Amino acid sequence: MQVNRNADSQTPPGVVELREDVPLKAGSSLGADAGVRCCGGGPRFILACFAALSAGITLALLTQIYYGDYEVVPHGSVSSSAAACSRAGTDALKAGGRAIDAAATAALCLAVLAPHRTSLDASGSLLYWEYRTSHAQAPVLTEWGGPEQSPSNDTSRPPRLLAALASLHAKLGVLPWSRVLQPAITLAREGFPVSEGLSMSAAANNGVSVAPDTIRKAPLLADYLEKLQANTSSELAMSWDSDELLRSSKAQQLAAGAYSVYVGGAGGVVAGTGLAVALLPPTPDPDTGFQRVVSALQQASLHSEWPPTGIATGLAVVDRLDTYVALVTGLSRPFGSGPAAPGGWLYDEPKSQLDLAPAIIVDKHVCGTRYIIGAESSSALAQGATSLLTAGIGAGAVERARVSVYAGGVLAIEAMRDPPTGLPVTLPVPLVNATQPYPAVNVVMQKGDALQSHADSRGGGLASRF
Repeated sequence: MQVNRNADSQTPPGVVELREDVPLKAGSSLGADAGVRCCGGGPRFILACFAALSAGITLALLTQIYYGDYEVVPHGSVSSSAAACSRAGTDALKAGGRAIDAAATAALCLAVLAPHRTSLDASGSLLYWEYRTSHAQAPVLTEWGGPEQSPSNDTSRPPRLLAALASLHAKLGVLPWSRVLQPAITLAREGFPVSEGLSMSAAANNGVSVAPDTIRKAPLLADYLEKLQANTSSELAMSWDSDELLRSSKAQQLAAGAYSVYVGGAGGVVAGTGLAVALLPPTPDPDTGFQRVVSALQQASLHSEWPPTGIATGLAVVDRLDTYVALVTGLSRPFGSGPAAPGGWLYDEPKSQLDLAPAIIVDKHVCGTRYIIGAESSSALAQGATSLLTAGIGAGAVERARVSVYAGGVLAIEAMRDPPTGLPVTLPVPLVNATQPYPAVNVVMQKGDALQSHADSRGGGLASRF
């Protein structure tokens, strides 16, 4: 019998029946209408929305990491013994530069602000490591100057540091060479406050009393560098035969506890060996580590030509692509050993190995902690690195009390600082006062994507991040 439905039993137009079996009915109005409205069905629409949301979040995170607020996620850092030079280095990174651009900018800046420690003619030792793409390989060590290239009576030769940086920039830099030179030119032309270290060194070595914070200018140096802005670094490197100046090799690697230590310079191996002794298992507390490393340095001073001579300044750089530069430049004595050149830079002719000791220290995990260190002496490197690896960068490790270790195991303490615990360490030697300015340890630490940096107050600098 056929049943006729009346008007009350019909589903009104535009109303969806909310019965449990409606979605299962092939011809239901829900399925037909939804196919039109949702363009492909509910599940596929939901999946598409989820994929779009995931892609958006990923893009936002990547944008934050590489281009976002550097105070939230730092993209790079420069640590040196002059705040203006650290800022000049990070300004180069902000402008799109790479680690070599920042290192060259900061090093030339230091040649203006710290002529007692470095100059355009300084010798140097540099570690370069493109860690993100080449972490399985050792850093490249590049050195120049030192007794290997002295003495030289050719007063027409280019300054060694400038020639070396021009060659490195031609190969690895991306900013215009004129941009790299400009911060040093500006400081030399407009003037800068004399640091306490420069003031003390000028009085001790030249008999010239210059009060700290006095504005000092170097117009001849500014004129000389300004003329070089007309050339590219490649043109200068070619005309100066700069490649002949550089000595390149793989960095020396030592094991220290759970860390691999890559070092350069005449004092690097002794510093790394001392660090390995300090970190003998079990990992010591900072005081025990300090006593171990100083004892190792004392023994080295009795049985080798360590410590090297000279005075130096160091810097550390990390860029946004995880390229690391540890650079130490120095002179055979404060303000160099020769006269000023017509361009205003100071000649230096080392007769023995200089105390240059850049270092990069990594743990054995690819994403583990890495320390890029520009230490101003091998003794400071060994002790500063021991403090970093036993106390951590956030625990004032770089500022901990240190001693200078001189020939014959003599220990020199720093004035105005509490002496370290447990001195003398192993030898019945007299304690003497260390010569100022004290060697600083400038460091950038990277752990995953996080960056921390510290410029040792001994150098009077300030680290900069962006």
